[in-house]
Amino acid sequence: MTAFQMILVAAGVIMLICLLASMVLIFRARDFLTRTVVSDVVFYTMIAIFLVWSMDNQTSIAYEIVILAALVAGVLPTISMARMISKGRR
Repeated sequence: MTAFQMILVAAGVIMLICLLASMVLIFRARDFLTRTVVSDVVFYTMIAIFLVWSMDNQTSIAYEIVILAALVAGVLPTISMARMISKGRR
């Protein structure tokens, strides 16, 4: 195992711990707004874990998936979260 792979594994473990902590917060939170915001944190963490995984495993479409997820994750969740927070009012 190279030093780069050890760094990737360490980063993946840290992100996995953060993902699990966010999931626990979603299940324990009582208010709707906290669950909405933390669900975006879970999505971004999953994208980051995939990006770290794709740095060590060669695939032909890995970076396109990350770029598409970043573009879509930048616009659509923001709009949907704003609608959830405002309870559908425009």
